[in-house]
Amino acid sequence: METGRLRLDDATFPSVLTGAKAGQQWAAEVLFVDLQPRLLRFLRSAEPRVADDLAGEVWLATAQGISSFEGELAGFRAWVFTIARRRLADHRRTAARRATDPVDGEWFTGRPGRSADEPAERVLDGMTAQESIDLVVALLPADQAEVLLLRIVGDLDVAHVAAVLDRTPNWVRVTQHRALRRLAQHFPPRTVGAVMHGDPGTI
Repeated sequence: METGRLRLDDATFPSVLTGAKAGQQWAAEVLFVDLQPRLLRFLRSAEPRVADDLAGEVWLATAQGISSFEGELAGFRAWVFTIARRRLADHRRTAARRATDPVDGEWFTGRPGRSADEPAERVLDGMTAQESIDLVVALLPADQAEVLLLRIVGDLDVAHVAAVLDRTPNWVRVTQHRALRRLAQHFPPRTVGAVMHGDPGTI
């Protein structure tokens, strides 16, 4: 099967899952193409130095446990991100947490070709998706950043984010609202609105 032409969605997922459980390479490739970019963005926002290694551990655990997975595409993505959070926790228990400097005005003016008077929205327009994600993570408390990352980067709905975080859907909604309200203090409404339309490059 030509994996380059197969789009992973709710309709194709059952056959892809069946193929992956049977050890078929094409099915594993389809899952990898769909999830690896999301997974790396999520892991790099938390532990950039070891993100690639952690992603490898996540895929190994996924391969080992996929035979017992039952569910739809959104549930599968939530399951993979649950594994990712556990690998992050394992890493942090055995290694010193890398210190992160708080973001202030110098973050914007320190970028090449940027001036202190340049609007934040224009600065964001020139950022890569990963830079946008890194900025959001730096601006928000950890719980708020994680909710937005799972909603946007992970493409998970509220119910699945709640399952990944072991929280209630209402907690996720409230935390998401607080995160967006906090971002609104830094960016114009159009930019904040783009966040929840799933385009991390416009955060």
